[in-house]
Amino acid sequence: MKHAFIFGTTIFLCEQNTLTYSDGLSNIEFLRILSFYNEQKGKVLTIEANINAPNGETIRISANTNENGADIRLDVTKGRVKIFQPGHAEPVLDVYQFDPHEYSGLSSHVLNEIHAQHPDRVLTIKGNFFVGGAHFLIENEKMFIDNNGYANGVVNAHNGIILSAAVA
Repeated sequence: MKHAFIFGTTIFLCEQNTLTYSDGLSNIEFLRILSFYNEQKGKVLTIEANINAPNGETIRISANTNENGADIRLDVTKGRVKIFQPGHAEPVLDVYQFDPHEYSGLSSHVLNEIHAQHPDRVLTIKGNFFVGGAHFLIENEKMFIDNNGYANGVVNAHNGIILSAAVA
């Protein structure tokens, strides 16, 4: 099974269901999809996450449950998981699985890759969080890791999705 993960306007296609950050010395898995939304099978989107909020608080989510008692609010629906800090309107992390009828609203190069590579599932990841000291800011148009911006890219991630602040 091939999955598509969209960060801003960059699309990563891979068979793995994990996202990893590399600082060049070590790799930190920070997001894993445990189950994808599947209405026929009665499954909801279920994640594990290990990130830090902008205020430094550690957030550990296991099977859509706040594992470490972080001061957060989880908003879980069938195909979406959002993590909010108290008093904030924008989520720290937002993982959303697109329904195929929603693909047409995506950037043309992303839509072209979806049509060409036929991933089984398409997800978008957004948020404002830290992993291993690196700041991730992922919006509609761009992904920033520390001060490096990424946009309009296509990556066939044969070895899994490994994100880095380093410019290749």
